[in-house]
Amino acid sequence: MDIVDEVIEKIRNDPQIRSTRFSNKFLNTVGEICSRYGYGATRLFLLGRDDNESKALLKVLDMIVERNLSVEIGTLIFKKLNAIKFARR
Repeated sequence: MDIVDEVIEKIRNDPQIRSTRFSNKFLNTVGEICSRYGYGATRLFLLGRDDNESKALLKVLDMIVERNLSVEIGTLIFKKLNAIKFARR
């Protein structure tokens, strides 16, 4: 199993992330911020909001940064998070 698969499995198995409803528009916004400005700016954007969606995305961001994934892969994970949550392996 490669590193990306490990992160995807952690996301799928996390109860907070699985129970959070994510807006596709918000996920695209977070993905665009990540793509353009990197992980630090993404964290700053999410910290400025006080909702369950942002808290769960901060958890996803921590998982991505912890495994030292590239910004391109992180962006893809954010944009495809709803699909990742419900995809069957």
